[in-house]
Amino acid sequence: MTHGRTLNWSGYTWNVKDSSSSKWGPGPNYFSSSNENVWVDNEGRLHLKITKRKGKWYCAEVYNIQTLGYGTYRFFIDGRPDKLDPNITLGLFTYDSISADAATNNNREIDIEFAKWGNSNALNSQYVVQPYTKSSNIERFQTSLNGYRSTHTFKWTSSEIKFMSLHGHYSTLPSPLEWYLIKEWSYNGEDIPNTNNEKVRLNLWLMGGGAPLNQHEAEIIITKFEFIPMEN
Repeated sequence: MTHGRTLNWSGYTWNVKDSSSSKWGPGPNYFSSSNENVWVDNEGRLHLKITKRKGKWYCAEVYNIQTLGYGTYRFFIDGRPDKLDPNITLGLFTYDSISADAATNNNREIDIEFAKWGNSNALNSQYVVQPYTKSSNIERFQTSLNGYRSTHTFKWTSSEIKFMSLHGHYSTLPSPLEWYLIKEWSYNGEDIPNTNNEKVRLNLWLMGGGAPLNQHEAEIIITKFEFIPMEN
């Protein structure tokens, strides 16, 4: 697996994942760095698209070149992740693939995911602090959006990870919060990772590397990403 190119988005430099010659995780899938799969439009919005070319499905992923560490990670979506095909996952997460202790620290993975894992009747969203195999580390819920804009956040400290999803785009909490709140969840368990070489990543991929159930290409737009460092 390589990165095919870099792009500038939301004030950061991002590598675009490329595994178009062989399948790579998650999935595993073919990931394309083509402009057809990943691009930034004239309004500065990031597009992630799953495409089909010559009988093969290609997924999309970008990852920040910087390690940001403890703080607030906020993703502004312009689209309907709640309407994704049951075989498609949108991931907004941190991941450490290079530290010597990455595996023993569950790759420092903290996830906001929109996925039904192939089951059309399943809940469509989850917050996860890996490993997901511990029931206390995963919170599954249903997202039903009012329109196309939503904001999804996790605040990561050494003692807590606090997740929140909102209808609309908000850098500060709207009032009254209950009018806009989709879900909030706090994790205080034993698997809160420390920070080392994790990078924030965004991906759109196919479960098991198979085709969408509806056989249609899919696209999600991320208007912007914000990071607010933890106050010392």
